[in-house]
Amino acid sequence: MRVLVLGGYGLIGLAIVRALLERSVEVVGAGRRPELGETSEPRADWVRLDLASPASIAALDLSTVDAVINAAGALQDGAGDSLDAVHHTGIATLIARCEAEGVERFVQISAAGAATDASTPFLRTKAAGDSALRASGLSWVILKPGLVLGRESYGGTTLLRALAALPLVQPITFADSTVDIVALDDVATQAAHFAMNASTGEVEVDLVADTPIRFDALVTAMQARLGWGTARLLPLPGFMARGVGLVGDAAAALGWKSPLRSTAMRVMSGGVTGDPQPFRALTGSGLGPPQSVIDRLDGGARDRAYAVLFWVRPALLITLAAFWITTGIIALNTQDAALPVLTSAGLSAAIASVIVVGGSVVDILLGVGALVRRTTALALWGMIMVTAGYLLGASLVTPELWLDPLGPLVKPIPAAVMAAIALALREPR
Repeated sequence: MRVLVLGGYGLIGLAIVRALLERSVEVVGAGRRPELGETSEPRADWVRLDLASPASIAALDLSTVDAVINAAGALQDGAGDSLDAVHHTGIATLIARCEAEGVERFVQISAAGAATDASTPFLRTKAAGDSALRASGLSWVILKPGLVLGRESYGGTTLLRALAALPLVQPITFADSTVDIVALDDVATQAAHFAMNASTGEVEVDLVADTPIRFDALVTAMQARLGWGTARLLPLPGFMARGVGLVGDAAAALGWKSPLRSTAMRVMSGGVTGDPQPFRALTGSGLGPPQSVIDRLDGGARDRAYAVLFWVRPALLITLAAFWITTGIIALNTQDAALPVLTSAGLSAAIASVIVVGGSVVDILLGVGALVRRTTALALWGMIMVTAGYLLGASLVTPELWLDPLGPLVKPIPAAVMAAIALALREPR
């Protein structure tokens, strides 16, 4: 059997790919960056697919595919993502191709709460994709997981770990919201099962634990799983979540896909709810209580480190960006103080001016570049190299500055070290 998995290198998609491989199924993973899949799971074949491009969908080879599992998704529009294309129009186009090519089975990973009148475009577009599949002539299954928690540091799991990492007092919004959670392994297992068993017919079920859990209880349970003492929860009014969401949206516009975006905030305000009964009636058993999901998460040193790094990484980058942008602006506005230092060392006024102004502009550009994910690595390397060049040049031209009590040649060194640390902590995705 050969199964095509859309979004195969994402959180859910990769778990499904591995679940299929463990069952000796041939797997083709598809996504916009197949090189990520090749790195993550080399046992599968990988192809490029952009659901926003009809030409890309038309070029997809379905001649040897027996089933398709759609695990592609985006949280909200922006940063190269189109919810309508990923969740609806692209899927509808692919469904039509599957019908024409004789694909036997189509498994759709939707979301609990997906409905045409849902509160967010994420859930509404998911519902539109579900409707397109129901209206098709394919043998179909629609699985609607709740908040998915897995061992990987991604999405909801990352957010919960990060909240649990806050010491002493943990600010939390929507503390009393109801959350239906599900283990990533259970989603992958069910998707693989239904893709391999067309005899189950058309199925539409929520994948959620047997009972819901309050959000504040979930955060407390994550604290315990990670082995930290329980910090005091500080419930905050819901309007503050909107501010957090706007900050997350701004980060997303710069390429950082934070789980704290406005869509996540709106979903959490109403809770994440599903109905476990249809799945229990279909299979004869449920997916267990919420604590069983949490117990399957790792709670070791690696997970505690990831939880802390959620806050450390942005703190490093924001501090570095602020430092370089501020020093560049200050240098531009205090040229009269900087130029005499260089001219007294024998440089002409013109060359000294070029060095001061050019260096200031470079500092500002490096600071801005550090905030944009696509250019972060280049900017961090630039900070290290510029600092090294500055220290070398200053040592040759004005070596006496090493003894200056204000430390103009000493203070840049910690900034370069911070840039090196930020490079080491940078995630490839």
